[in-house]
Amino acid sequence: MRRIFALAARDLRLELRGRAGLFSALFFLGVVLLILGFALGPEEADLRRAAPGVLWVALAFAGSLLAGRAWAVEVENDTLDDLLLLPGSREWIYWGKFLFLWVLLFFVSLLLLVMVAGMFYLPLTRAPALLFTLVLGATGYAAVATFYAGLVVRLPTAQLVLPILVFSVVVPVILAAVRATMGLAEGAALAEVAAWWKLLALFDVVYLTASSLLFPFVIEG
Repeated sequence: MRRIFALAARDLRLELRGRAGLFSALFFLGVVLLILGFALGPEEADLRRAAPGVLWVALAFAGSLLAGRAWAVEVENDTLDDLLLLPGSREWIYWGKFLFLWVLLFFVSLLLLVMVAGMFYLPLTRAPALLFTLVLGATGYAAVATFYAGLVVRLPTAQLVLPILVFSVVVPVILAAVRATMGLAEGAALAEVAAWWKLLALFDVVYLTASSLLFPFVIEG
């Protein structure tokens, strides 16, 4: 556990010090929201109806940029082999990178939620439930993105291959998160939304377990 938190804290310090990856993701989000806002038109009802999908699609694309940052620092500084030389199993490396990406994704998702609420009239009257949905969705996305980012980290085309691999697996998480957010925005009963929360939690457990077990074989190969 000390290794996991130390690795995540080191990566967060480096990312906040450089801020290149975080700023590029936030700039990308702003451009995406602006384009979608113009494309969907000025009608408030249309914008509010599209808000849940806009929220999660934008977060998914920004997450692919941030996922690359989780491993880019190791390639840039030639420290990946140093991590692999440490004694013990390799799962802690995955969990450290996952924690780093999850913190970044949750921070970005909070900013994105505020931006979508202002531009697309997404109601925030059920903010705690929306935050819970963000936690579940960010967990599933970070679990998959961390695994595949580690898989392709040494490839020269990693930034091109990573979104293709991640999006092909993470679609169930995005769809369930959109449905849960849509239910909250439309005032559905929490019992209905809870069904999507359970599905998200199931995906999170499966993805985290499978990724953690497979990671040592992937990273050593």
